[in-house]
Amino acid sequence: MNRFDGLRLWYAGLQQRERQMVVAAAALVVLTLFYLMIWEPVHNALDEQRLQYENQRSTFIWMTQAAEEARLLKATGARNVIRNNNQPVSLLVERSATTAGMKSSISKIETSGDKGARVMLEAASFDQMLLWLNTLRQQYGIAVSSASIDRNETAGAVNARLTLDRS
Repeated sequence: MNRFDGLRLWYAGLQQRERQMVVAAAALVVLTLFYLMIWEPVHNALDEQRLQYENQRSTFIWMTQAAEEARLLKATGARNVIRNNNQPVSLLVERSATTAGMKSSISKIETSGDKGARVMLEAASFDQMLLWLNTLRQQYGIAVSSASIDRNETAGAVNARLTLDRS
């Protein structure tokens, strides 16, 4: 006797209305299994792929724009004109420090030779100091030749002794 023979006998013994209910229940089970095992995973995977595609596409667009901006900045950076080449370095340092908001952190500025200055900073914002030094380099051709930087008690602040020279 086959496995299905017992099932056929059981089904044959049911009344017409019961057979319809069994067929309907079996169809419902098959549809539910199809939905849970095939349709939903495929649908979720497609949604995930669409989202991943959109994320990668937006990253690509951003990278393309950033690359173009970098090319433009590089092209303009090569043509920077160093201003105020004949003014003393200490005067340019003091003037740029005022503009950059670093004036209150400067405790001392000394002239060092024809093209240099020594600057002492106390409780200066490290980030602001870096921006200021970059401005000095880009706009005036004044670079740091030596530096001693110590951490301050205030978070993000430093004490620094800088020697600046015009190239």
